[in-house]
Amino acid sequence: MNRTMFSGLREGTSLNFRDVMSLVPSSVSILACVSDGKIYGCTISSFVSVNVIDHDAEIIFVLKKGSLVGAKIINDGVFTINVLSSNQEFLARKYSSQRNPEELPNDNWNTASDKFPQLSNSRASLNCEYMQVYTDHEADIFVSRVLDFSGNKDLPALVYDSRKYGMFMSNQ
Repeated sequence: MNRTMFSGLREGTSLNFRDVMSLVPSSVSILACVSDGKIYGCTISSFVSVNVIDHDAEIIFVLKKGSLVGAKIINDGVFTINVLSSNQEFLARKYSSQRNPEELPNDNWNTASDKFPQLSNSRASLNCEYMQVYTDHEADIFVSRVLDFSGNKDLPALVYDSRKYGMFMSNQ
């Protein structure tokens, strides 16, 4: 088997660390919160569960320093992570570039709860409470408690791999 190996630390390589990390597939999620009657949202390409016990579930995720959504989360204390299904690529594209808040009501969002904006037809939703942010890094690392969660395993997941969107459906 012929495999091409490369190192970003070798002189003359055309790949940088960002290029290599783009080869790691990840789910696509929209992190959203409601503040002042508006929805603030941004895409995140990964989050990690650090405790999977239902009554004490915790996650971590990373946001750029100075993130408007991050500031709203810290100020208001609650938010929702919506894991996108494969038919929601348009939302991934929209929220990866748009940073302006949206007026309520909005057809894409279920805002029955005035605190937790859930996307209609998302694969999973996690309503979370902000706990702590670590700011001593190039980006801010958020730790949060999951208060409620839901999911639909029949919807294929939207994934991001090699800077392209695709879908993944597990064999159940």
